[in-house]
Amino acid sequence: MSTPLQIIGISLVEHQNCFLVGLRPEGTVLAGFAEFPGGKQLLPESTAETAVRECREETGLQVEPLRLLHQEQFVYDHGDVLLDFWHCKLLDDQSPDSLQSPWMWVPREELASYSFPPANKAVLELILKSTPVD
Repeated sequence: MSTPLQIIGISLVEHQNCFLVGLRPEGTVLAGFAEFPGGKQLLPESTAETAVRECREETGLQVEPLRLLHQEQFVYDHGDVLLDFWHCKLLDDQSPDSLQSPWMWVPREELASYSFPPANKAVLELILKSTPVD
């Protein structure tokens, strides 16, 4: 029996040519992989609202979605996901240094050295080819 499709909103937070990245803890799905802040959509919110909420809950940072950069449907052993990757920026009135662990700023050119889940392959290629926003 297949599981229902999980819709996920993900924040690709860019600040000074760096992206917000965390490492998935042991005991979780995809443990040890790098990740961008994100999580399951709670209806009736949009995936942009999901990305903003999840980023705030996971990192303590407030972000603004700029545009949907990529959408990826992927089948993992643990279930099917539809990932909406939202390119985001920090809201102006906060410090980028007020991060909650395990989150960190990773320079764009170093993203390829991190091990991300397979469903992130296409969006990472897009990020590495794109021009910085600030």
